[in-house]
Amino acid sequence: MNAITHCLGITVLFSSCAGRPPVIEATPNGAVVRSARIGVYTKAVLTKKEPDTLIADDGTICRVPPDRLRDTAANTLVYCNWQ
Repeated sequence: MNAITHCLGITVLFSSCAGRPPVIEATPNGAVVRSARIGVYTKAVLTKKEPDTLIADDGTICRVPPDRLRDTAANTLVYCNWQ
């Protein structure tokens, strides 16, 4: 496989994935590619699921109290422990 074919294959692989671009994190031994960032971050809420779940646009979820769920609108940025 030549370099052009290899790069084209990688481009097709990543462009065919739905949603956000992958998260790329540097490590001492190189880079690690992940599809979603897990932990305490600010993310856009895609939708909500009763009684206590916010769903981010990268597919991660955050459990919140019912009043916070009620007060959070879709497409707003929320600081939460995403899992």
